[in-house]
Amino acid sequence: MSKIPSLHDQPDSFGWISIALHWVTAIAICLLWFLGNSISYLPVTEVDDRRALHIAIGLSVWALLAGRILWRFLSPHPHVRGQTELTHKIARIAHTVILATLAVMIISGPIMAWSLADNSELANIALMFHSFAATALLILVVLHVLAALKHLMFHDDETIVRIFVPRNPD
Repeated sequence: MSKIPSLHDQPDSFGWISIALHWVTAIAICLLWFLGNSISYLPVTEVDDRRALHIAIGLSVWALLAGRILWRFLSPHPHVRGQTELTHKIARIAHTVILATLAVMIISGPIMAWSLADNSELANIALMFHSFAATALLILVVLHVLAALKHLMFHDDETIVRIFVPRNPD
């Protein structure tokens, strides 16, 4: 009788909760980044509508993104089979930096949106943090994808497989 993969992370495998949060977060981040980045390229007549859409989606997924950050800090980062201690440490640090950047985004975004009408200094500071974090997040996500592709092509470990399907318990 085969055992069912866990909902929760195991010492050597992500569980279904982490996998689902990873992919839903990835989709939300990509959508929000493209919407937010496109605002500065639109004609003035379309800016307000695009900004409103970006804010609406951002606020709709805010709890999910906050939950994703919280989940990673409450659930230990699995150590994949075949991964060296150094690679595991680098992966943990990289994921922590990505989540910290995401935290800046979900804090600065609402602050900026709520203070935008006042055109206050707070809105300008939040915009600066939000814009910087968006650029940093883009760079970090590209590096994350490249690292995943490196593992897929050049390493004999389970790095790629583990973010799609949890390991079956032995």
